[in-house]
Amino acid sequence: MTDILNQSLVEDDENLILQEEETPDKAPEEVAVNSWKIILVDDNAEVHQATKLILKRFAFEEKPLNLISAFSGEEAKNLIAIHPDTAVIVLDVVMETNDAGLRVAKYIREVLKNKLVRIILRTGQPGEAPEESVILEYDINDYATKATLTRSKLFTSTIAALRSYRDVSEIEKSRQELASLYNKLQDFNQNLEQLVKIRTQELEDKNQQLQQEIYERQLIEEKLQTSEEKMRAVFEAMTDIVLVIDSESGDIEIAPTNPDRLYKEAANTIDKTIEQLFEGEKFASWFAQIRHVLETEQTLDFDYSLPLNDEEVWFTASISPLTDTSVIWVARNITERQEVEVKLRQKNQELANALQDLKMTQVELIQSAKMAALGQLVAGVAHEVNTPLGAIRSSVENIDYFFNHNLEKLPKFFQGLSPERYSDLLILLQKSIQQPTTLSAKEKRQFKRGLIHQLEEQAIENADTIADTLVDLGVYEDISPFLPLLQDPDRSNILHKVYQIASLQKSTQTIKIATQRAAKVVFALKNYARYDATGEKIVAKLTDGIETVLTLYQNQMKQGVEVIINYQDNLPAILCYPDELNQVWTNLIHNGLQAMELRGVLTIDARQEDGSLQVRISDSGKGIPPEVMPRIFQPFFTTKPPGEGSGLGLDIVKKIIDKHQGKIEVESIPGKTTFTVSIPMNL
Repeated sequence: MTDILNQSLVEDDENLILQEEETPDKAPEEVAVNSWKIILVDDNAEVHQATKLILKRFAFEEKPLNLISAFSGEEAKNLIAIHPDTAVIVLDVVMETNDAGLRVAKYIREVLKNKLVRIILRTGQPGEAPEESVILEYDINDYATKATLTRSKLFTSTIAALRSYRDVSEIEKSRQELASLYNKLQDFNQNLEQLVKIRTQELEDKNQQLQQEIYERQLIEEKLQTSEEKMRAVFEAMTDIVLVIDSESGDIEIAPTNPDRLYKEAANTIDKTIEQLFEGEKFASWFAQIRHVLETEQTLDFDYSLPLNDEEVWFTASISPLTDTSVIWVARNITERQEVEVKLRQKNQELANALQDLKMTQVELIQSAKMAALGQLVAGVAHEVNTPLGAIRSSVENIDYFFNHNLEKLPKFFQGLSPERYSDLLILLQKSIQQPTTLSAKEKRQFKRGLIHQLEEQAIENADTIADTLVDLGVYEDISPFLPLLQDPDRSNILHKVYQIASLQKSTQTIKIATQRAAKVVFALKNYARYDATGEKIVAKLTDGIETVLTLYQNQMKQGVEVIINYQDNLPAILCYPDELNQVWTNLIHNGLQAMELRGVLTIDARQEDGSLQVRISDSGKGIPPEVMPRIFQPFFTTKPPGEGSGLGLDIVKKIIDKHQGKIEVESIPGKTTFTVSIPMNL
């Protein structure tokens, strides 16, 4: 096997020359920091030597490779724990045990929780680790047999893995930066809320002051009505301008008030005021108001302004009936109060603008958190798309190979078949098409051993090869119906052709299933990443958003999570913000999967109850401790280890539910945690 690997690694570079190791210019510690760490795991020293010979002078993005060797699965586990910043691990499958490499891959992902390192699986015994089974069951990034691992293939796999590691690392770094940005935004929000409280208190104080002024004015007016003597006394203490106006004669009498404290040159100021009130076009409008007060016998209150001494002076006036033909006009200077009110209105507008900015920032934060969650799903989504694409590519290559190498030979092949062999061929093709499921490697080996025993009893040569072909064609147990064919001298050629033709049908079926699967993932990703910039509610079904999130998490759930869906029939669509609700389902489902450590039962119920749509998401994880329960919706509170959670998820969930005027409740005991979200239907 080592000879095959060495030949594969050098077959496209026959002039490869072994060179002496060069003394590094930098210290080992500096090399490790400024290099890409790659762990080579294989129990054969020659494999390490051949691989290092190819890669030792290779550099990616001006950083060299730091190649670290491990000769067993246990040694590999120790090294990856010591070097968590390893970029790539090239991992043999069969070492001290037949699945030692697979155990290492599972240890990295599930025990160390290392999702960054790229795992390239290579094996010299593909029968022990079939590619399809390994790709489906283990979270690896590339697979190659040692027989096909050429020098160019090794470079290609290494470069692809390093690029993937670089991209995933940058995504993780962006997530951490986003958490820092959210922290700053929360600080700003708290400062803004404090400022709003201060401004609100100022407004309340000013309002109380104005109410007090109005109350004092009412007291004065009541005292003025008691008697003329008291009115005169009050006038002497007043600073208002008081006029008595006769509507018939047009005479204006100035009441004996004391405006000296308000105006310089009080008499001249009063004269100017009266003159401006009743000159020109204003005369008719003012007297129209006076006549209205006399006709209705009700007091008229209003504000007005006049230009005095190059300034605009504001007055609040009250016209009340005095006799059948005269009124009393009381005017008070409210310029300062007007200025205060203008400033208050400006402050109110500033606060309204700040509140609007805060709402916009909150929307951007929710979208940013959604993109951060999407970044966490990138690896799984990429796997869910790349897996069917790989299946399609493999199937197309299989079809292309068959027609390029067999199309011209098929007529001659069929012409050479006897009617009996032709009938056998059709029966085998039909059994191959009707295979209900794909067998595991263990099942195939069991069936193969049984068939080999039967073939050897019938003295049929090449029993191992023929048994392998029969299992692939769907013949698992009894071979008696096919004994005439198996005893035919040309049996190997006929079986080979049947297998090739059957593989065409399997390839087309694979392409059909793979395209459907890829289309479903792309559709879900498109719906999840969409953002409604209008900020308006739209009619949508809550279950559509839940299904979108479940599709994106399919790669993480398919190995150890059982999903139970219970949707009430004919659930209606409601007015909501579906893009923001997708963030709710993402956080709750993601938290449930983490609580179960991707092993357990996830149950989702949706039903209509008491005028609301209720969604219950339950997981079979370890539960939430009672002492932690009151704090789970607090921003930045998390029980997860550093680097695994920002503590913002449930805070965002609570804000989105509040925005929908709904509610969220949680119940938790060991083995079952349930979040219940209720969204009103009549909003």
